[in-house]
Amino acid sequence: MTMERIHETALIDPAAQLADDVEIGAFSIIGPQVRIGPGSRIGPHVVITGRTTIGRNTRIFQFASVGEDPQDKKYAGERTYLEIGDRNRIREHVTVNAGTAGGGGVTRIGNDCLLMAGCHVAHDCQLGDRVIMVNHAGAAGHCVVEDDVIIYSGATILGRVRLGLNWWPSRTGLSL
Repeated sequence: MTMERIHETALIDPAAQLADDVEIGAFSIIGPQVRIGPGSRIGPHVVITGRTTIGRNTRIFQFASVGEDPQDKKYAGERTYLEIGDRNRIREHVTVNAGTAGGGGVTRIGNDCLLMAGCHVAHDCQLGDRVIMVNHAGAAGHCVVEDDVIIYSGATILGRVRLGLNWWPSRTGLSL
């Protein structure tokens, strides 16, 4: 990791695993169990904690909170994870929580997703590829959002709901 790519005010735990070309902005905090892939850029004032893996060429903008403990009263410090794929854009003030033991233990975000400002992805959610969450959309715990779904501004997806394009009869071979 080269120092010119890491702002001098960033706090990075020595145990964190960062590809050599990762950029970290001012006042960001990277925890000890975080892994960040090549070409990724972390903006200023970002907190990435927990057992979080971030893929290649992902950009996280200022004031995002990624990998924090789930907002679930049953969570008691179990070993859980957050997995974020490649080429994602996580905009300002987005929160993404790790999974819970009762929900499989992993929150996942696929590849090429865009989470616009103020969005929330709760524990144990599974987002497919190319998902777009428009400003201030939220997904409660245990949601599944399939590939290519757009969740519009201010929408809240209730817990344990599945959203996808595959229900449509022409995609499943069924007829109406």
